[in-house]
Amino acid sequence: MERFMDHVHVGDALVQLVVFLFSLLPVVVIVLVLVYVIRLVRRMERRAEERLQFEKENAAHQEQHIEVIHDVQDRLSNIERILKDVD
Repeated sequence: MERFMDHVHVGDALVQLVVFLFSLLPVVVIVLVLVYVIRLVRRMERRAEERLQFEKENAAHQEQHIEVIHDVQDRLSNIERILKDVD
């Protein structure tokens, strides 16, 4: 009979452990979801920063192209003026 009581106590302990683990399951799931959401938001922020940096670089290149175009237009105007003076 004494041996049976030892098994009952071990069985009770196992049942309590399983119940405890199942009670922790929602907390674990919530923590995992939060971690996933935080990682997702950070990834989106990093991509937005990369996109912003790319747009800044693109805008700088466009400014350079506009300056070159204005310079070419000024030279062309000077050449046209010189040609009119020659005629």
